[in-house]
Amino acid sequence: MTSDSYALVIPISLPTHNGQQRSGNEQLLEESFSQSAPSCIVSWGYQGSQEGESHTVNEHGIVVGCGDGSVFVLRPSGHEAAPNIPVSVPPPMSPTESISSPTSPRRYRGLGHPSSRSASPSSVKPSLSPFQVSRSRVVSSVSTESAEAPKNYVDFDDEQERLRGMLKGRGKHHRHASTSRTRNEKDTMPPVQVGGAAGGSSLRREDTRSYLSAALSPSSSTVSLSNPPSPTLIPAISPEPSSVTTWRMRCHVFPPHSRPNSAISALKVHESGRYFSCLHVSGGLSVHRMSDGCCVISTMIEAKPKAATGGKAQPTPSVLWVWRKLLVAASEESIILFACASPDELYPMNQFMDTTSGNSDSQSVLVAYELCFGPQADEASLLYLGQWYMNGPLNSIGLRAEHDHSITLFYANPNGHFVSRSIRVNDPPSSPLELPDSHSSTHLPLPNPFKALKALSTENVIETATQTVPERIEFGAEVDHGTLGLTEMVLGLRAHDVDDREARLCAWSEHELLIARWKQNVVERFPAFGAAGIQDARWISHESFSVLHADHLALYSILHAANGDKGSSVQQAKLLHTTPLSSYDTASIVPGGHVLSTRVKNGRRRIHFISVDPSEAPSESPKTRTLWKARSDAFASPSRSRISSLLPPELDAIVIGYADGRLCRSSLLSLAQNDSVTNQTSDFSLPGAILALDVVTNARTGERIVVGGADDGTIAMWSLDTLKLYARWTMFTTPLARTISLHDEKMGRLHGCILCVSQDGTIAVVAVDGFQFVYLVPASAAPLARICLSEDNLLLVYTDGRARLWDSKTREFWRSMSIEKAEELVQQGGWFEWDIVNTIEKTSALSSSHRASLDAASTLLVDIPALLRQLSGSPALADPGSAVLDRGAKLAHARVLLSMLLTCGISEGIDTICSEGLSIKAASATLGVASPDTLSVVPQPNAASVWTLSPEASADRALAILSLLHFLAQFEDLAQDASTVITFYAASIGQLVPDYQPPSLPRLAHHMLHTQTAEVRHAVRLLLDASVARLSDTETTELVETWQRYLPHIAADKERDSSRSAKALCICGFIAVDKYSLLPTSTLTDIAKSIAVYLHDETSPHRSLAIDLCSRGFQVWQQYVDAVEMLRALFTLATTTKKEAISVPNIGVQARVAVLHIAANNTPLFMTTLALDILHPRSVQHRKSVMQLVIFLIRKKPLVLYSNLPRLVEAIVKSLDPNSSASRDAVLDSATEILSHIVQTFPTVDFHMGSQRLAVGTSEGAVVMYDLKTATRLYVLEGHKKRTTACSFSPDGRRLVTLSLEESDVLVWKVGSSFTSFFLPGAPPRQGHSGSEPFKTLNFHIGDAAHMSIEATLVNVHFEWTADRSVKLKIKDTTLTFST
Repeated sequence: MTSDSYALVIPISLPTHNGQQRSGNEQLLEESFSQSAPSCIVSWGYQGSQEGESHTVNEHGIVVGCGDGSVFVLRPSGHEAAPNIPVSVPPPMSPTESISSPTSPRRYRGLGHPSSRSASPSSVKPSLSPFQVSRSRVVSSVSTESAEAPKNYVDFDDEQERLRGMLKGRGKHHRHASTSRTRNEKDTMPPVQVGGAAGGSSLRREDTRSYLSAALSPSSSTVSLSNPPSPTLIPAISPEPSSVTTWRMRCHVFPPHSRPNSAISALKVHESGRYFSCLHVSGGLSVHRMSDGCCVISTMIEAKPKAATGGKAQPTPSVLWVWRKLLVAASEESIILFACASPDELYPMNQFMDTTSGNSDSQSVLVAYELCFGPQADEASLLYLGQWYMNGPLNSIGLRAEHDHSITLFYANPNGHFVSRSIRVNDPPSSPLELPDSHSSTHLPLPNPFKALKALSTENVIETATQTVPERIEFGAEVDHGTLGLTEMVLGLRAHDVDDREARLCAWSEHELLIARWKQNVVERFPAFGAAGIQDARWISHESFSVLHADHLALYSILHAANGDKGSSVQQAKLLHTTPLSSYDTASIVPGGHVLSTRVKNGRRRIHFISVDPSEAPSESPKTRTLWKARSDAFASPSRSRISSLLPPELDAIVIGYADGRLCRSSLLSLAQNDSVTNQTSDFSLPGAILALDVVTNARTGERIVVGGADDGTIAMWSLDTLKLYARWTMFTTPLARTISLHDEKMGRLHGCILCVSQDGTIAVVAVDGFQFVYLVPASAAPLARICLSEDNLLLVYTDGRARLWDSKTREFWRSMSIEKAEELVQQGGWFEWDIVNTIEKTSALSSSHRASLDAASTLLVDIPALLRQLSGSPALADPGSAVLDRGAKLAHARVLLSMLLTCGISEGIDTICSEGLSIKAASATLGVASPDTLSVVPQPNAASVWTLSPEASADRALAILSLLHFLAQFEDLAQDASTVITFYAASIGQLVPDYQPPSLPRLAHHMLHTQTAEVRHAVRLLLDASVARLSDTETTELVETWQRYLPHIAADKERDSSRSAKALCICGFIAVDKYSLLPTSTLTDIAKSIAVYLHDETSPHRSLAIDLCSRGFQVWQQYVDAVEMLRALFTLATTTKKEAISVPNIGVQARVAVLHIAANNTPLFMTTLALDILHPRSVQHRKSVMQLVIFLIRKKPLVLYSNLPRLVEAIVKSLDPNSSASRDAVLDSATEILSHIVQTFPTVDFHMGSQRLAVGTSEGAVVMYDLKTATRLYVLEGHKKRTTACSFSPDGRRLVTLSLEESDVLVWKVGSSFTSFFLPGAPPRQGHSGSEPFKTLNFHIGDAAHMSIEATLVNVHFEWTADRSVKLKIKDTTLTFST
């Protein structure tokens, strides 16, 4: 999945209780959090190292991963009067946890992303170890009082008044403890950082080293190389009053791989808390924005078989890998992610007699990816680097950055030895072919390949190790440093740097713990001591460390004792004190040795922070703070009427499953208004909550059937129309997960059946016609990944690398095979395939979230472009199978969606227009954020809060609102009010919403490139214009400088058609049109040439963008490129004869609109190009195409051609030159058609068929006569002094009458052939008297009608001949008769 997959989908959460109104969804998210099963927890914080740098509450956060694969994000809130417990920010990481970086081209900074250095280069030694721990600043003058934190464990459930009273009643001593932290103390406080969670198994244990924890602040300053001060002093937990904050739920994220039995096993934070990555036990890896949870990149990790001798891969062993750990090493260029897995302990090894599967419980596999973030918030790439197998326990694996630009991977092998291997990550090779041609040295791109990496899809991200490892990864041989000294198998290992040459090790087994010193590749171990039930350990400094147990936290200090005659010192750990811990769901140790945990008490989820201090006496009480607590008991009164699943087959038919087993049918309008009266209810209830609803069709009767399951394993089938229960079975031990309809006749004897797949992989085959249960396919020990079906064979592929083949005819198991054999079988053809792992594809405008969580179950996903196609009047643009709606139904659906999207309460005037003018009533629904295969449910304490999430979320919501309003504006009675509301949401709403996040330009550019719906594209243009107008001069310059390097003209050839280059052109192009005066000439030249690149490239997928920019800014681009060639390219596209698909934007239609726009605004250049292309075409076909364009202009924009009509007619006449018979024959039809349209449209032009004469009046008053037989100009009649309004031939062709309204004269000319024309060719015929005066001059007076506009004369003025010498002149309602 890449960011290019973003669609305009808006999640709408409906009221979860039948008939119950809700003002917001905060309580619902809290209840969902309380009922979840957390599997890991991390936190992060930001610390600026310079004095005077402040820290805000928004620079901290907590992320909790859950057993269903979802993630909860919590952030501090600066708003007051919040119901959660206001507490001080927990003590962040001590200065001893600051991580330095090796001075090298690739600086590994542990888990954070690099930031600007605060220290000067001269202050940095050339060799820094990332394990070097030092205090960047020693806080002086800290009294004993100011170093103490409140010692009361506050956890009142419903007694916040008591909490306030306690705070008010504090003595002087306690008040000082919470307010005495100095500015320097605040500036030197490092971030709060939590590693992997502990919970009784290695699945949630902490990473090997503190610097490998993903949430380390990436902005840690360059530390001093001097010896660190004494580690016995730790900054006190005494924040200033300004840091007392309220923690709020930020969002509930459902990543692409979230599903039952796919728990989150590891979480890491990147880029100072801007992003987080999550690893699932199933191998799903995704990276998300912290602001709104949107997924920016994801992949599915697959362990590959080991390579045999000669590089040939062995058959995939039958091993079920469980991905449990994520290590991170950040450099200046990118972030390296190492995903680690170990075999499932419950999976039966060697069940297929597979010798390659191994039987070691300590076997591990490690897969490396390179993560690079792009210039926009939703752009990232995830590049596969390699895979390696390790013979050691997973929780002992760790990383260490070395001063020679390499990484050291260390772990403990099954024999208890400490082993290390060197890893060197090389930069991608720069190919000379990738360097683009540049017109200026200022545009020569720097060789930074990490910023040009293209995001890979899940299918392409895994490459063979033999192809990529030699290029990017150099993996050294194992180095055995000797035994660690534990008598049992090593379960965990943590390391901490003392200096460049020495690191401290902490290793433990089931009943023992020891410390060791790793110095100059030699491990010096010290005596082990008893310590059972260790969950995790973390170094506080090289003199102390914390150990997490199931029920307590132990704090140890390192003691030094003389070693007899040797003169050396012996180190041993001394237990300082233990801190009892309440039972927790998951916990982890944060930097500084503190513990972050979460649990449920009295039905409310809580997050606790337990702080420890090695300097305190053992008698000191533990300091426990409740950072966050749910406001209500999620289990007090469980509502059986809450929504548990949704199925929206149609806009007017939405099926709702409830937790009490009932099934209801409603409409979107009823749900929006929370109206339960119109709901149709099933006649029978299931014994549990209804899940996984789907609709199938009976192939024989055409009846649509609803299929669903209950949480007890029951499967049921209902009629969609009546909700009558047809059948039900209790056949699963786990709930139904998915239904697959076998409707194709080529599916053999299973045609007409459905496959009901449970969460554990059991498959039930059910015949739809007759509702008969056919047979059951049992589950495997491994999760089901894919189903393949041929006529009589059912092939089931599992995640352990094995496949099972079933005979659907005999209903028997045939054989088991490796995944390679299964692929060979499928590639032979004739198979239907379904991916069970990936999310079900959406096929309609409305779809459900397919998640069973409290908050996600009631969420509908609205595909705005698909919805607008369904509401459109063209059946060709509507989605297949969608019903054709009448006007009333279209308006009703658009209004109900707008009622849920619009923000009520921020503008009384707009609310009035919406309710009275547009008939839109406010609905009780909340909005979320969607990204590819990802859902983020966002708490909304008020209606306007959704505009404060992120620029990307604001862009999607504004675009959805404007698109639907543009649809309403198509109706004449609603157009004015809709336009008013459009203007408000495009340009004014930001002024009324505090902390408003303006729409993201890159996100809008993405929709501009990938959306084909007319209303959406129109809304995108409007928002782009409004967003560009809001930019300051500085923001404009910075934004263009950021994106200019990716313009197609500058980018390498293979990157020109990339999404990034197209976005760069869209952003820079829209800015240049509006603010070209701020941009240098070189930038405008690059933009103009980039437009030309796309415009002239017939294979480019982005020609639509180039046409749009040509239309908008042709006056700007014509100064920097060949404007005539640009126009000619548009002419060609506008008259293309290719059969284009019926879609928007149609290139031909869009090019014709651009031509009209350019013709109206750049008429001289346009007419010059038009005339040149008619007179001197590149080819006959080109001339014919241009003539077709002229016909189009005559029909659409006749006034554009009016002033240049004589010039155009002369070019057309000359194209009919009889001396060039081939050319004349080719364009004769087109020229004749053009002249016909001209005569019918413009009263100043007339044609006489018999004589083949063509008369053209001019703006100067003259009339030009042409002979089409010879394609020549005959003569010019000059009688009028002002503009000619109309002219007309008599039926016999011997008279021509001309009219000038400005002169109020009608002139009569003799134009028939005469004897003198043979002697004076080119001279007008004699008029019966001497001179060039007309034959007759007739005056008239019609009052104000003589002053009509040119546009009016095209319609209201014409001649009508009653005889050869009698003519009527009709001017509006006036008729004048003249004799000629």
